[in-house]
Amino acid sequence: MNKRKLKKARLVESVEELQNPGRGWYQIHTFAAEEDFSREELGWCLGDGNTLALAFIDIGYYRERALDDKCLSNIDDILDCFEQNGRDVILRIAYDREGRAEEREPYSLSQVVDHLEQLGPVLSRHAEHIFVYQGLLVGSWGEMHSSRFITENRLERLADVLGKYLGGRTFLAVRRPVYWRMLHPDGKLDPHTGMGLFDDGIFGSDTHLGTFGREPAAEAGWGRAWSAEEELDFEEKLCIGAPQGGEVLYEEGQAEKRSLAGTVERLKKMRISYLNCVYDRRILELWRHMKWEGKGPWNGVNGFDYIGRHLGYRFCVRSARMTAAGGRKGLPAQCLWEISVENTGFAPCYQPAEVWLEWEDSRGRICRKDLALELDKILPGETRTGICVTDPAQGEFRLYAARKKDGHSIWFANVPEGGKGVLLGRVV
Repeated sequence: MNKRKLKKARLVESVEELQNPGRGWYQIHTFAAEEDFSREELGWCLGDGNTLALAFIDIGYYRERALDDKCLSNIDDILDCFEQNGRDVILRIAYDREGRAEEREPYSLSQVVDHLEQLGPVLSRHAEHIFVYQGLLVGSWGEMHSSRFITENRLERLADVLGKYLGGRTFLAVRRPVYWRMLHPDGKLDPHTGMGLFDDGIFGSDTHLGTFGREPAAEAGWGRAWSAEEELDFEEKLCIGAPQGGEVLYEEGQAEKRSLAGTVERLKKMRISYLNCVYDRRILELWRHMKWEGKGPWNGVNGFDYIGRHLGYRFCVRSARMTAAGGRKGLPAQCLWEISVENTGFAPCYQPAEVWLEWEDSRGRICRKDLALELDKILPGETRTGICVTDPAQGEFRLYAARKKDGHSIWFANVPEGGKGVLLGRVV
């Protein structure tokens, strides 16, 4: 038994896109809550190859009255259709999609609260498939600006209602870091509240079109927006525990001056997990004409692909070691495995995953043993080592991973060598 050895496979990093859940590009699908929609048409639109989709549901028709059964049934059907098509949903429900929140929102906070209470049971039924719920119904385009309801007490009231139905099962997201602080007024940055951020003004200006302020944090205090540099430091810490995503914008006269490396550094600092793949086309096309420069397999890859393939998490197996022991004087024979995995993406995984080894025993049966490794705890740029003990079987050993809540495969960024999973090597 002690002579058994592992003939290691070549663990080569791939530059291919990985269809992993809870990260990547998305497109927006817009619905009017009072109108019927076509499941067939939506299903056709969801054939873009992405694992995420943003569902924007406009409830402006109901600004001064209760949501009726048709509205709630439509929302239920819309979310069900995304689930049936295997999509994680970024969900935004709002009164305005024309930039006219003050005209289209209800006059009273109580009406907004009533709408959230009505929506709650529907959202709760689909919570496992809603990756992020953006906003609190209010603001132009649902982006939490130009609204009479953006005050600490009013936002807190709305967040409490939403949290009652979605808390712990769905990530919530607010538009600006200062809104997160308004909803957590104790002055402590806790990345594990289940609330992250969304930014639809990335690169649109030096403040991301108002996402950041201009005052130093020492002068602004907890309840006002800080300078961009300090807010980015805040986001880097906050988004260890909850995701951030949004849209990138083309800033006239500045976009061409920003290097690809500088762009990537900003997205990494923000811990960006998802981006709109359609808007803003000008900056997305600019990225397509840039080339990544550096050592390794990514050298020469265009900027759009480089950024897209690093959105969220990207796990790469860096090493695998097997040590054989036992088999003498009554001691059971066993193999100790130590497998190191690096997260090369912009953000953590956020959702728990199971990781395991598979191999075929002498009778042709597929065997499996869990690897003690928490993928959701591996930060960008970090490598962690998982351990497990297997029987002293011979043959090929492969590594697999899947999201715990639904078994959705999580693919590793290693060049495949026949079959599924990452070939670690052959025990002989």
